[in-house]
Amino acid sequence: MNPFGKWRSAEAEARWRPSAGARPLVYGHRGARHAAPENTLEAFALAREEGADGVELDVRLTADCEVVVIHDATLTRVTSGRDERRVDALGVAELQRVELDGEARVPTLRQVLELCRDRGLRANVELKSDLRGDGLAQRQHVTLVKRAAAVLCAMPEVLPLVICSSFHPALALGLKWRCASAGASLPAAWLVHQGQRRSLRLMLRPSVLRRAGFEAVHPEAALIDAERLAKWRAAQVVVNAWTVNDEAEARRLAALGVDGLISDRPGALIRALE
Repeated sequence: MNPFGKWRSAEAEARWRPSAGARPLVYGHRGARHAAPENTLEAFALAREEGADGVELDVRLTADCEVVVIHDATLTRVTSGRDERRVDALGVAELQRVELDGEARVPTLRQVLELCRDRGLRANVELKSDLRGDGLAQRQHVTLVKRAAAVLCAMPEVLPLVICSSFHPALALGLKWRCASAGASLPAAWLVHQGQRRSLRLMLRPSVLRRAGFEAVHPEAALIDAERLAKWRAAQVVVNAWTVNDEAEARRLAALGVDGLISDRPGALIRALE
C-alpha cells in the first residue's frame, strides 16, 4: 500500500486543477521574471498583479542552513557577474546583503510563502540539487528536505497553497514524507526535461506514479502530446507544463487539456488564453 496516500480530498485536488471549461492555471516561472529580478519578492508580487494563479520558485540552503529562494548554486548570473560566490558558502544575513540586479535581494522561503499567503498565490516549490554525487551533496540534500519541511510545517495556513517538485524524485518524495510524518499533507510533483529519457519512460507508467505517491508531473512542454497526456490521466495526476512563453504553444497545451502552464510571462499567457 502506498504510504503517502493520494489526495486527501476532492477539495484539495481542485486547488491544482482548473475549473471545468476554464483555461489552465498559469504560474509565474520564478515570478514574472520578464519584468522583475527572478525569484524575488518583487517578481512574485508582479506575477500576482498580472493575474497569475501561482508561482514557481527554487530553493537552496545557505551555509547556516536557511532555506532561500534562488535558482543557481552561485550568485554569478543574478548579479551580472559582480559576485561569483556560492550560495551555500554564505550565511543568510550575508546573502541578503547582496544586491541583485534591479536592487532586489534573495528572499527566504518563509518570506515568499508569507507573500503567497497574503496574495492568495499557489506556490510550486522546486528543490534544487547539485549534480555532483559526493557525500557533501547528499548531506545537503537531506538537510534541505528537513529544513524545508520545518518551514512548511510551521506555516499550516500556507500548506494548502503549496506543491513541491524536483527533477530528483527522492527529494520531492522525501519532503512529502517529512511533512506527512508531522501530520501535514503536501502533494509532490516529478519534474522531467527532454534529456531525461529514463525518467520519462518511468513517468509514463501509471503504476510507477501511483506506487511512488506522486500527485503531479511537471514535464517540459515539448514532451507533452495526446498519447502521453492520456497515460498521465490514467494515473490520475495533475499535469503542469514548463516553460511556456509562446502563445501558440500555450493554446496547443490548453487544447490538449493540461492543468497548468508555467511561464516567464504569466500576464501575456493569460491574455492569449482568454
